[in-house]
Amino acid sequence: MTSQPEIFGSFLPPKDELAERHFKFESYTQRCILASIFILVFLTGTIGNSLVILSVLFSRKLRTFTNVFVVNLSASDLLICCTLSMNIVALLSRDGFPLPEWICACAAFLAFTGAGCSIYTLAAIAFSRWAVITRSISTQRSWFTSKKLVAMVTFTWIFPALIAFLPPYLGLGTLGYAEKYGTCSHKTSNELSDYYSLLQGVLFYPIPLVIIIVCYYQVFSFVRSHTKHIIDQPDISSTSGQASQNHLNSKNQLTTKERLSKRQIEITKNLFYVVLAFLICITPFGVSLMIPPSDPVIPWTSALLLFNSCVNPIIYATKHPNFKSIFRQIITCRWAEIPEPSQFLKLLRCGK
Repeated sequence: MTSQPEIFGSFLPPKDELAERHFKFESYTQRCILASIFILVFLTGTIGNSLVILSVLFSRKLRTFTNVFVVNLSASDLLICCTLSMNIVALLSRDGFPLPEWICACAAFLAFTGAGCSIYTLAAIAFSRWAVITRSISTQRSWFTSKKLVAMVTFTWIFPALIAFLPPYLGLGTLGYAEKYGTCSHKTSNELSDYYSLLQGVLFYPIPLVIIIVCYYQVFSFVRSHTKHIIDQPDISSTSGQASQNHLNSKNQLTTKERLSKRQIEITKNLFYVVLAFLICITPFGVSLMIPPSDPVIPWTSALLLFNSCVNPIIYATKHPNFKSIFRQIITCRWAEIPEPSQFLKLLRCGK
């Protein structure tokens, strides 16, 4: 039976080209810098994502179907932050990974799964916001039932997990300590590792990117069109004997225009932050995975990708006034001030 390396052999670069591409992340100074970035992401991301989850757990006011995806995003980012501890150990070790290999392989699998889940959850959030703004309440209720929400959330975990697990299981790459980068990822010593990187780049990057851009563009177009329609509507008030009523209508129309204008600017700013953060954090890593000769930049593009794990709570949570308020109350331990406390919080308070 033909071995898998032989099957893919005709598609692999020549050996002399592989030799020319030899790279190893050996500079201990750079490894320490990268480890420091990972420590920062670990601390910030763990605190930020934990606050998001606790906020929804403590307050029924935040239990909307959109926040189901926000919590899922925080859970995936929290998982990534937890796996960073193994990468920090690997980067700071001068003689390879000091713990059993299977620990590094598990950390790599969980990191890939969490990263994929995070990206697809961003797409799910974009879709939910598109539905909230452009579709009727009855349509939203039919689309986002409990069962469908469970199915969507499950997909955001199962699909990335399969992409992380199946290729190594079938021999297309190996999870574990990558000597080239000094991290827990996939072993670049496997001659098919480039295909594993390419597969991840293709399935983890373009599809969610298209969903996010299309959804937010349609949201922006809808709000702009809807606002213009309202503002351009003529004043239908009678002009005979109703001067005071006309003045009131004119004042109300001006207030509506001002309110809608501010709303449009705010929505535009938030969409810009979301898309910009996604592009800045995801694009370099996605492109570097699809271009095998970009080995030297992969440690740094992966750091940028992981940095998204602590940016997301800022964009998706702290911009929300209710999250802001509950964050403050949790941090200052003012449990009694949390609006619409959940049964879990009530039991917690009674236990104290």
